[in-house]
Amino acid sequence: MASSDNLIEWTPLEDAEKGTLISVLHPRRGYFDSRLVEPGPYALYDENKGILLMYNASNAANYNDVELPKFTYAAGQALFNPQFPYKLEKRTQSYFIYPDKDYEKVGEINEVCFVEGLVFFKNKWFLYYGTADSKIAVAVFDPKAKN
Repeated sequence: MASSDNLIEWTPLEDAEKGTLISVLHPRRGYFDSRLVEPGPYALYDENKGILLMYNASNAANYNDVELPKFTYAAGQALFNPQFPYKLEKRTQSYFIYPDKDYEKVGEINEVCFVEGLVFFKNKWFLYYGTADSKIAVAVFDPKAKN
């Protein structure tokens, strides 16, 4: 977490009591994000619901999600408090995108779906993601469609 008045110079946020940097999202034992977590595309802000962050995660070798191969990269979602953005409110229990197609499973680095770009265009969301560190793909979501 950091703040900036000019988007060039940044000040990290610190826990005043501990004197340490504020950390907001951590790996979880037994889940798809057991090894690491890192931000994906820009967060979406809704003043009533909160700040939605799609994040990339990796499955550890031990204490992981046994449904996925070790070191798989998949993506989850986290919701932060709109007034206190460093407060995690909710987090998905599972991934919303993961390698299940051949071009996501085999490549330069196997078993990778890595979300990076998000565009709202003609009433649809386009989520761009890297696959197996070899290709770029897009997932399209129509919020008006009944799934």
